[in-house]
Amino acid sequence: MSGNSSPLIQTLTPERWAGWSMDFIGAGVTGLLVKNGRLVRTLIPGRHFSFALPFLEQCQLVLVDTKVRNLEIVSQGDFLSRDQYLVNVSLNVMYQVVDAKRVALELSDPIAALTSAVKDNLGVAIGQMRVEQLTTHGRVQVRQYLLDHSEVSYALGFALEDVRVSDISFPQTRGIIRQVEGLSARQEAEHEAVLKMQIAQAGRPEIPSPPVQQVNIISGRDPNAHEPALGATLEATTFAIEGQPVQASLPVRDRPMLAPTVLETGGVAEARLVHRVSGAIAILSTNPFTIGREPNNTLVLDDVLCSRNHALISQFTDPQGKVRYQLTDLSSSNGTYVGGQRLAPNQQFWLTPGNVIKIGTQEWTFEA
Repeated sequence: MSGNSSPLIQTLTPERWAGWSMDFIGAGVTGLLVKNGRLVRTLIPGRHFSFALPFLEQCQLVLVDTKVRNLEIVSQGDFLSRDQYLVNVSLNVMYQVVDAKRVALELSDPIAALTSAVKDNLGVAIGQMRVEQLTTHGRVQVRQYLLDHSEVSYALGFALEDVRVSDISFPQTRGIIRQVEGLSARQEAEHEAVLKMQIAQAGRPEIPSPPVQQVNIISGRDPNAHEPALGATLEATTFAIEGQPVQASLPVRDRPMLAPTVLETGGVAEARLVHRVSGAIAILSTNPFTIGREPNNTLVLDDVLCSRNHALISQFTDPQGKVRYQLTDLSSSNGTYVGGQRLAPNQQFWLTPGNVIKIGTQEWTFEA
């Protein structure tokens, strides 16, 4: 295996005596004898003699390196994942010339053509995977895809010997996301916040608690209750406003509806989730608003059918200045339902007032 210190292609004009020339082709090199711009002979390693009429035939010897070489490819925000996040990938591609004529005489820039072919396949591979897949086993899948789809490179005269993925990262440089998706500066910041959440979700790191509000809802469904709707009552609510924890216990009462627990953040009406049984209200005052069993979520549900990090609601402002809300299922085990329809993992759903969201055994009505 050779490095890239020697050029891939060299063009020489042999010295001749009375029209004759002796040329030596070294190991790992293929020679192409060209007369008057036309390929006459392909020369294998060894000693070769050639003849050309003086002043009538213009001869050139093109030497093509056929040893295994290394090509480094580093992307700069060139690719989008399946869930529309920018991805940077660094590759080391080991390749070998298998068609010297094609590479030296038919391609104006062989290395650029090979790089473009690899990047095309790389974009397809990344476009089929989500952030969670890329952070867990993305390197293996990208490498295997490139090796399995090397026919494009082979058609250019190259064979891919091996591919090594050295790094997969998610750029967050300001302006790149806005340029790709046409977002405003505020939407870009919100989009980046969701990206960080999903990358963290894939690696399951510890996430600090949200600074504004946290609501814990405990499911108290009693299968022996006389009225099923009364079993799913709100037994206890724990919330924290600006870091000050407050405990409030609500006893189970024998009536159709408990008095609602409202968390207010100001006098301005905001979008909220209303528990369909207890009437408890959770204001969507954080962005993103996360839901799950883990205590670091904004809305904490003590429900065995709820995942640790189950779903999130993101707030966006459209070009007309209208605030909209988007629900995303974070690959939960038992799914997130809207109007009885289960969302696909990581599917993004635009909420409208009146949508009924079911997570585990609990149902919430979205109001805005």
